[in-house]
Amino acid sequence: MLQLWFVANTLLWPFNVELLGYKLGLNVAVLALAGIFWFARRRKVTRFTVSALLVMLVFLLASYLAARTGICTDKLLKFEVTAPVLFFLVLFGLEVGWQASEEDWLKLQRIAPWILLAAFAGFMVEAIYPAGFPHQVIYRAGGKLSGLFSEPSHVAFSLFPCLAILLVAEKKQLRQAGMWALFLLLIFSRSSTLIGLAVSWILFYKFILGSAGRSARYGLGVAIVIALAATVNYDLFLKPTVDRAAGIMAMHHETKNPSSLVYLQGWQDAWINLERTNGLGLGFNMMGCDPLPDSDARYMIDKLYGIELNSEDGSTMFGKLVSETGVAGILFFILLIGWWFRLEKEIQKSRESMKLFMIKIPAALIFSFLASAFIRSAGYFSGGLLLMVIAVPAAVKWRKTHIAGVPGAKCENKE
Repeated sequence: MLQLWFVANTLLWPFNVELLGYKLGLNVAVLALAGIFWFARRRKVTRFTVSALLVMLVFLLASYLAARTGICTDKLLKFEVTAPVLFFLVLFGLEVGWQASEEDWLKLQRIAPWILLAAFAGFMVEAIYPAGFPHQVIYRAGGKLSGLFSEPSHVAFSLFPCLAILLVAEKKQLRQAGMWALFLLLIFSRSSTLIGLAVSWILFYKFILGSAGRSARYGLGVAIVIALAATVNYDLFLKPTVDRAAGIMAMHHETKNPSSLVYLQGWQDAWINLERTNGLGLGFNMMGCDPLPDSDARYMIDKLYGIELNSEDGSTMFGKLVSETGVAGILFFILLIGWWFRLEKEIQKSRESMKLFMIKIPAALIFSFLASAFIRSAGYFSGGLLLMVIAVPAAVKWRKTHIAGVPGAKCENKE
C-alpha cells in the first residue's frame, strides 16, 4: 500500500476527477477507494492515528466556525466537500505510514526510477506530439517540457521526492541515478522551483546539518549537477531563476517578473488575511474567496498582465495555510520544522546502518514537503502534504524504537 500511496501522489495527482462540481486529483479517487478496502479488512486504528485525528478534528471544527463567521463565505461548499476527504486521507495515510515495514520503505527507492522514467516518457511524447499538449505551449516556447504535468514547477515539486529518496539511498547506483535524473530534469524541464529545491538540499545537508559523511556529499553532488547545467547554457538554465529571485528581493514596485509577483502576492495575501481575520484565518480551503486581499502584487499583476493568478493556492503551501488557518498554520510549521530538524540530528548520530537508511526515506519526504512549502506548491491534494502524512508516523515509530530506548530496543544515540 505504501508503494501505491507514493505513486499516486507523485504521478497521478495532475489528472482530475469531478466531485460535486469541484476537481480532485486522480490520486484522491484511487486512495479513497484503496482506503475503504483497507479499513474494511483491518477495522483497527492505532493509538497514534487516533491522537492525531482528534487534533485534526478539533482544528477542522474551529476552522469551520471561523469560515462561517468570517469575512467571506462564497467558498464554504468547497470547505464542506474537501475537508471530509482530506480527513479520511489523513486517517488512511497515518495508518499506512505506521504499518509499513522497513522493507516497504526501501522498496520506494526501487520504484522511484520507474516514476521518473514515466515522467521522462511524458516529456518525449510532448516533444514528438506537441499538439496533444496545448496548454504547455508557453513553456515549450522557452524550451521547457512538462509532459504529464501542467507546468515545469509542478514537475519539480512532484518529482523531487523521488530524487530525494534516491539521493539518500544506501546503494551508490541509486544515488547516481538520482543525480542523473536531476541533471536531465534541469535539461528538459528546468524551473526556478527545481533549482530552488536543489539549492535548499545543498544548504541543508552540506551547511546547516554540517555532516562530514554522505549527507555532505549529497549536497556537493547536487551543487555539481546545477553547475554543469549552468555551464551548458547560463542564460537558458540559470538566468530565469536569478531573475525571479532578484524580482522577489526588488519587491512588487520594481519588478515585472510574473513569477516573482505571484510569489510576493502569496506572502502579501497571507499577511493581509492574517490581519483581517484577527489571526484566525479564512477557513480550510477557503483561499480565493471574495473579496480578495487588496495586495500590491495583485494590483501589479492585473496592471501588467490583466489576469488573476494563484489566488486559491497562494503559490506556496505556507502562504495558503497561513491565509486559511492563521496563527495555527504558523505554529504548525514551527513545530514540524523543529521536530524534523531534531529527527535529522538523531539520524546523524544513529549507528544502526540498515535502520538508518530506512528512516532517511521518510525524513527526505518531510524535507521535500517543507522545502516546497516555502518555494512552490499547490493545494492540499497535490502530493507533497500527503507524502508528509505517511512519513511522520514512520519517523515517530522509528524514534520510539531506536532513539527513545523503549524496553527491548537497541539504542545507539551517542556521538
